[in-house]
Amino acid sequence: MVSIILDSNSTIASSCCQTYLTVNVLHWPLTSKSCVVFYEPLTHWYYQGVCVVHEMMSSVLQLVNILYIPKRMFGSWRQMKRVGVCQSTGIQMAGSHIRHFHSTPHTSAEITAPQPSTTKTIKQVIEDLTRKVGAAKSFTHVIDRSSLLKLIPQSPDELPPRRMMDSWDSAIIPLGSEERLREKYVTFMGGVRVGRLLEDLDVFAVWLCYKHISNPRQTADLPSPYSIVTALVDRIDFDQGATLRPDQDIRMSGHVSWTGKTSLETIIKIEQLADGVWKQVTRAVFVMVARDPLNQGSAPVNPLVCETSKEKEIFHAGEVNKLQRKLIDAESLFKIPPNESEKTLVHQLFMGLTNPKERSFAFKSRPDNSVCMKDTKLKNLIICHPESRNIFNKIFGGFLMRKAFEMSWATAFVVSKQRPRVLHIDDILFRSPVEIGSLLYLNSQVVYTEGQHMQISTKASVVDVVTGSTNLTNIFHFTYEVDQPVPTTIPETYHEAMMYLDGRRHYQLVRGMRKFYGQGENPADTPI
Repeated sequence: MVSIILDSNSTIASSCCQTYLTVNVLHWPLTSKSCVVFYEPLTHWYYQGVCVVHEMMSSVLQLVNILYIPKRMFGSWRQMKRVGVCQSTGIQMAGSHIRHFHSTPHTSAEITAPQPSTTKTIKQVIEDLTRKVGAAKSFTHVIDRSSLLKLIPQSPDELPPRRMMDSWDSAIIPLGSEERLREKYVTFMGGVRVGRLLEDLDVFAVWLCYKHISNPRQTADLPSPYSIVTALVDRIDFDQGATLRPDQDIRMSGHVSWTGKTSLETIIKIEQLADGVWKQVTRAVFVMVARDPLNQGSAPVNPLVCETSKEKEIFHAGEVNKLQRKLIDAESLFKIPPNESEKTLVHQLFMGLTNPKERSFAFKSRPDNSVCMKDTKLKNLIICHPESRNIFNKIFGGFLMRKAFEMSWATAFVVSKQRPRVLHIDDILFRSPVEIGSLLYLNSQVVYTEGQHMQISTKASVVDVVTGSTNLTNIFHFTYEVDQPVPTTIPETYHEAMMYLDGRRHYQLVRGMRKFYGQGENPADTPI
């Protein structure tokens, strides 16, 4: 059932069946000047390949203006057929202002987890993972994996379907019992280093993917021919009010939640023991990619089957997440100019830095309690030594995330002059692997501020010392909160203005102020 609330007196209801749609128009007090805006990806309104929105309004299309997400957002409408109507939504209209009252960007459904018979530590997970892939135990020990290429299937059809429970697992970070380990995780302020948790999350996500894969071509005496690499950290949300103590055990648990032909999505939950009860602290969504033994081409993975309604909901959310990522790419400011509201915002920022009465484009003094974006940068150069390698002799993705997070935290601390608390980590993109011996250049910058919140973008690039060029390898987005309002970030160039708008979009997306990255703020922002 899809219900669109236009106002207190009008409701359109559409009941979706396997082969047809039934449309009941209860009230329709609209005129030719009325305007209905759907600030939802059209994937949310597709069922059996049919656009429910247009079916519902086919009889009144000549009476109202229908604003929607255009077809150019996606490569093909066929990509939407598998999604169906995944959620109901509502739009309350008041003049040109639109307020969403229902938004569920990430499902809260979880599978019923079994009680593990033994307590596995994250160290044991790393040891099991090393044995499973037959990884070299030292940097100088080189292993030839080319003989494993023949074990890679040609398509997912050759692989048996797998359940979500097949990949489910949990592991403990024993901070409560291992004092020496505690020193590795504790911050100078007595908390837990989030960067260390990011490293463990990355390892655990890889482990869950290997648990999911079942390859009939592989025998028990051979290592796995698969190379699982991190493609994207979709979202990590830290629960409000939740804190981590360095003297209590931390538990990670999760499973593979969605699969494509060669990619897998994993959901991982982090909990900490408090007064004898495990309490959730954060939830992370990782997108992994399966590669061949030499990491030169993609490899098919087992399809995922859903056994319960909860599992179907989780898998469904994975489909939506995939299309949301396509939407972010399609709505990138590198591809499409800012919408009308954003253009107006940039012009207002410009006017705040000039003197209109004098008709001069020269900058005047910046507004009170503000900081120029160029003055919020922190930079660092890291030598990538072998100790930071992964099991495939590349620089470990978790290491990159830890360094980027700590750089962004320091940036927030320096700019706000207050202790920052991370709220969200989203859309961490791994563009290319980092080789051992690389010079890694980190650039962190505050790109948007609002009240007590700061949006920080950190970029990692490999520096070529011969040519002086840089190759962008990773992009990180962090949202922080402090106790007192922070200075307003002011862009001074068009380049900085685009960074400002991109940071603003990411901030509003993770804070629930917009349902998708390119969503407009009034009807004029979305083309018909």
